Amino acid sequence: MKQYRIAFFTVDWNYELVETTLQGLKQYTQDHPNVQVCVFDCFGKDVDSSRSQSEYMVFDLPALQDFDGVLIEGNQIVLQSARAALARRVLAAGVPAVTIGCTVEGCTLFGMDNRLAQRDIAAHVIRAHGAKRIAYLTGILDNGCPEGMQRRDGFLDACREAGIPEENIDILPCSWRTSDGFNAAQQWLRSGRPLPDAFICANDEMALGLIEKLHEKGCRVPEDVIVTGYDDVSSAELSSPRLSTVHCDYAQLNYAALDTLIRKINGQETRQSILFPHELILSESCGCGLATPPAYTRDKYFRQTRFLKNFYLLQDRMAEQLFDAADLAELMNIVEQNHAIFGCDNVYLCINDFYFDDYEKTQWEQDSCSFGRNMVLAACRKDGWTPDDRHQYARFPARQLLPDELLKDEPFLVFYPLHYNTYSIGYLVLDGISDAAKLNLHESIFNFLEIAIENVRKKCLLKQLNGELDELYVHDGLTGLYNRFGYKRFGEALFRQYLEKEGSAHVLFIDMDDMKGINDQYGHDSGDAALIATARVLRQVCLPGDFIMRYGGDEFMIIAAGSEKGLDQVILNALETDPEIAAMPFQLALSVGVIPASASDGRTLDDCLKLSDALMYEMKNKRKAMRGKA
Repeated sequence: MKQYRIAFFTVDWNYELVETTLQGLKQYTQDHPNVQVCVFDCFGKDVDSSRSQSEYMVFDLPALQDFDGVLIEGNQIVLQSARAALARRVLAAGVPAVTIGCTVEGCTLFGMDNRLAQRDIAAHVIRAHGAKRIAYLTGILDNGCPEGMQRRDGFLDACREAGIPEENIDILPCSWRTSDGFNAAQQWLRSGRPLPDAFICANDEMALGLIEKLHEKGCRVPEDVIVTGYDDVSSAELSSPRLSTVHCDYAQLNYAALDTLIRKINGQETRQSILFPHELILSESCGCGLATPPAYTRDKYFRQTRFLKNFYLLQDRMAEQLFDAADLAELMNIVEQNHAIFGCDNVYLCINDFYFDDYEKTQWEQDSCSFGRNMVLAACRKDGWTPDDRHQYARFPARQLLPDELLKDEPFLVFYPLHYNTYSIGYLVLDGISDAAKLNLHESIFNFLEIAIENVRKKCLLKQLNGELDELYVHDGLTGLYNRFGYKRFGEALFRQYLEKEGSAHVLFIDMDDMKGINDQYGHDSGDAALIATARVLRQVCLPGDFIMRYGGDEFMIIAAGSEKGLDQVILNALETDPEIAAMPFQLALSVGVIPASASDGRTLDDCLKLSDALMYEMKNKRKAMRGKA
C-alpha cells in the first residue's frame, strides 16, 4: 500500500475550530493507516510583531519536498505575510496542495460558501423577525483572506434583497476577537443611540463578547436586540441565550479536504474550488427558542469543570517543579513526569543543538531566531528511550523532525514552537489532541515551559557568573595568585589541614629584590612582567594543593606541605634556570624566609608569617651586605 506523508499548517487563534479540524484529520489517519499527518501549529496573532514572527517560525521547520502533499488552513492563518511566505514555499516545492477557506496560488480551494451562509442567517433575521435596523460586525477585511469580505457581502446581499435602506445599516469594522464584540456594544451604548433591531456578527467570538456587554448593561437578548454569530463553536452552544449561528462540520470538512489532497497526489482530477454545505442553528438569541437541552448542558459543564480542576492541579504541580529545577536535565525529567498535562500518549521535546550545547551562554553565534540545522531530543515520553547524563536521547537533522525510529511509528503528530521572547528554543511534539487545546490551555502550558527553560538557563548562568566573580574576588588580578581575601577564605584552612592531617607545614615569605630599581630604570611594565614571571615559577615548583598568594606589592607567601623540604632553594634554583627570566634585561632575584610549623609547637599561621618575614629580611640584608663588600 502506498504511503502518504502530509504537512498541515494552521494557527491556534480560534482554539475550538482548530481542535475540531484536528479531530477530522486524526480520524482520517485512523481510517487510512497508510497516511501520516504532521501538523505545524502555533499561537501567532494577526499583528506582525517580533513575537508573532517567532510563533510563525514553525512553518519553516518542515522541508516541504519531503512530503507528498500540503494542506493549509488558510482562513486560520490570519497574518497575511505569514500566509504569503508559506504559499511561496509550497509553490517552490512543487508539491500538490489544498487550502481551506482562503485562496492560495497553485492550491485547490476547499471550504464553505461564506457569502451564502451569512446571507441565509441575515435573511432569516430580516424575514422571520422583522429586523429593519441592523448593525454588522465584520471580520478582518484587509489581510488577503476573503472570508471576512465574503461574509460581509453575504450580509449586504440579504439587506439588499429585503430592501433595507443604507441608512438603516451600520458596518462595524472588527477583527474576529471576543473583545471586538464587547467593545462594539460598549461604544454603541455610550453613543446614546437606540439599539438596532439586530447585531449580525461575522463569527461567534464577537457575538459572545457583544452579548456579555449587553447583559452587563441590562440589555436583553433577544427581547431588546437580536444577536447572531457564525461557526457554532461549543461556547455558542452553551451560551445563555443559546446563540443562533451558522454550523459547518469542520471535522468532516477537513476530512474531505485531506481526501481531496490524496486524490490530487494520485493524479485524479479535482475541481479547483470545492464547497462544503452549511446549516443554520436558529436558537434563542434570535428569538426562535431552540435551546440546548438542559441535561446536555449540565453534562458538558460537569465534564468540563472536572477536567479544569484536574488540569489546574497538574499545572500547579508542574509549574512548582519546573521553577525549582536546578539544571536542564532535571527540568526535562519534570516534563516527562508531568506528561499527562498534555493529554497525549507520547510527548517529545526537541531543542536546537546550538541552544542545548551552549545552554549557559548569554548569546549564540548562530541566528537564534531560527531553528538549528540539528536538533537534540531532550525529553521523550515513550517506552524504551533512555537519555544520557545530560538528557540527550538523540541528535538528528532538523529536517527529519524526529529521529526516524520515532517518526515511522507516529501516524499523527502536532508540532508547536518553543521560544523565549524572539529567540528559538526548539519545538514540542504531541502525538494526539487533548481537551486542553480546545479550552485554550496549551498556550499557557507552553508559556510556563518556555519561561521555565529560560529561568533554569539564567539560574545556571548566574551560578557560573557568581563563580567567576568569586574567583576574581579571591585572586590577584595581575598574577592570578590568591590575594588577602583568598588568604582568609582558603589559606588559614589549608594551614590547619596540613597540621591536622600531615602534622607539619611550611610557611614561606618571599620578597623581590630591588623592585624599585626595576621600575625606575625599565618602567612599570617590566616590573609587572617580573611579578608575573615570579608567580609562574612559584606555581611550577609548588604542589597543586599548596597555597600561593601575592601578599602585596612585590611580596609573596606560600603555605606548603611539611614534606616539601628545601622548597626555598628549589624556588631560587628554578629562578636561575628559567629561560624567560634569563632573557629579561635585568637580574631578577628573590629573598625567601622559611618557617616550619608542627601540630605540637603551637605556632599559629600569623606567628609563622611574622617569623618567616623576619627571616626573609635577614636574608635580604645579608645579601645587601655581601654586595656592599664586593
